[in-house]
Amino acid sequence: MNLSKLLPLSLLKKEKTMTILTAVMLIVLIIGLLFVGLVVQRLRRNRALRLLQNASKKITDQAVQTAVSQLVQQQRLPAATLTNLHSQIVADVWGRGVLVFSYALPLPTFTTAQARHLKPELTQALIAAAQKQGLTTFKTAHTVFAVSDIWLLKGQLHFDVAYLRNQATINYVQDMRKLSVEKGTN
Repeated sequence: MNLSKLLPLSLLKKEKTMTILTAVMLIVLIIGLLFVGLVVQRLRRNRALRLLQNASKKITDQAVQTAVSQLVQQQRLPAATLTNLHSQIVADVWGRGVLVFSYALPLPTFTTAQARHLKPELTQALIAAAQKQGLTTFKTAHTVFAVSDIWLLKGQLHFDVAYLRNQATINYVQDMRKLSVEKGTN
């Protein structure tokens, strides 16, 4: 049966237009729902990451406080360094979930050589602090914490401590070591 004989031509054109319009609206609706789903998923992931970073920051801050206290007792650092111990999350340019925290201590008389010698001592003190806190390693081949970088700038000793709790952080530390070797600053 031919619809064009039964219905006027203008009505058939309107019907085709309505069908096309309905299909376009359905496609737009599906794309919109997918977009909203992706946004919600990203917000949940970012919230979970912030929770992980904040919990890891507290644990790392405790370990650094214990390690610096130990170095003060061993007279490797002046006692004044204990009062100004605050950390910041290192910019996440290396990938999502990197758990690295930056510290700065006012040490105007500290030298570059002293900073270089302090890195392994600080690492050992962090390992001892992790054992005190009962922290275990993410992978047996790694320690719980690592000093990924240490430098002097304008009378302050800066150092980054990585909490090796996930693969992203382990990869970050490995990349930093490679860069350090390439630059000859290891």
